[in-house]
Amino acid sequence: GSSGGAAQGRARAALVVAQVALAVVLLTGAGLTLESFWRMHHEPLGFRSGGLLTMSVSLPAARYPSPGERSLFYTRLLEAVSGLPGVESAGLASNMPFSGSDWESSYHVTGTPADEPGKSPEASVSSVSPHYFRTMGMAILRGRDFGAEDRVDRPSAVIIDEEFARRVFPGRDPIGQHLDDEQVEDPKTAPPATVVGVVRHVRNEAPGENPSVAALVQMYYCATQKGTDDGSIIVRPASGDPRRLAEPVRRAVQSIDPELPVADVNTLEGTIDASLSAQRLTMVLLAAFAGLALVLASIGLYGVMSLGVTQRTRELGIRLALGAQRSAVLALVMRQGTVLVGIGLGAGLLVALALGRGLASILYGVTGSDPFTLGVVSLVLAGTALLACWVPARRAMRVDPMVALRDE
Repeated sequence: GSSGGAAQGRARAALVVAQVALAVVLLTGAGLTLESFWRMHHEPLGFRSGGLLTMSVSLPAARYPSPGERSLFYTRLLEAVSGLPGVESAGLASNMPFSGSDWESSYHVTGTPADEPGKSPEASVSSVSPHYFRTMGMAILRGRDFGAEDRVDRPSAVIIDEEFARRVFPGRDPIGQHLDDEQVEDPKTAPPATVVGVVRHVRNEAPGENPSVAALVQMYYCATQKGTDDGSIIVRPASGDPRRLAEPVRRAVQSIDPELPVADVNTLEGTIDASLSAQRLTMVLLAAFAGLALVLASIGLYGVMSLGVTQRTRELGIRLALGAQRSAVLALVMRQGTVLVGIGLGAGLLVALALGRGLASILYGVTGSDPFTLGVVSLVLAGTALLACWVPARRAMRVDPMVALRDE
């Protein structure tokens, strides 16, 4: 009668098993999102994001109706910003990485058979100024950067990324190849665009977002030839915090057009960090719930084991009085806790594998059944749970047989 009955003992054991299983599930979810977030944060971007100031400008169509007028504005603005004290380099771009804009277009190699309707390959397109690649820290792998020779009255120049070169011009030098100029009203009559350079493939959005867009090849037109209404100013300071250049750059813009506002002033690192906010929130919430579940499972297991030791005080005393080794008593109590932990771990891992498939849509670079994460979670939980068993087991080992035998 002092044990409270077998039914109550089984109920307490079942509760502990459920707590351990829940802790496994939540710890696995937290571990998977943590590893996914780490991979996102360390994913190669293809450019140097540190020390860059960005801001956006939008040219009103009423005041800048033609490509020539937009080109003249961008040229004057780039000269003004590049000449500011403390500026190492500056560039302009539309559809720059992490700007939140999308510009996708089909492309066609000049002189090759026409693609079937609806099956034309697509590329992510940007319009960038000379010195943009130097400002962004993007190496030109082959060919040249845009320059003064790329004027609005000349045939278009285009720079492609390494993936474009690999897929479209395998085994050939892409420099000097021609692409139909799709960014004009009538591509069939316009002079083709000439490939003048090859740069590295860059990531335009947070890893894991829009995988179809991330897989697109990339191509760049010269802003002085294909100036768009909206663009971003990118400034790399010679040293120090890039944000100290925000006001001088703003004044440079207004010195050319006093009515033109600038917006979205930020560092590129800050913009990239904000793009990972959803993943970070998911990771923090799962980690918090997992930590709480781990604490509750440990407390529950400790409570059940401690209660069991208290209820078995006379039994343990008799065993010791009859010659049982104290180490055997320790093993006896630990075995009871180990069984509960093992059942909980097994059940939790089965549920965690199913959870991993459900988390697949928000994971990046890691599978829902990642063996490393599952192994670490199992070791952490098993170690914590066995420690919760060990404390009552040590108390059981130290029971005084005479005190236990006199206990009523």
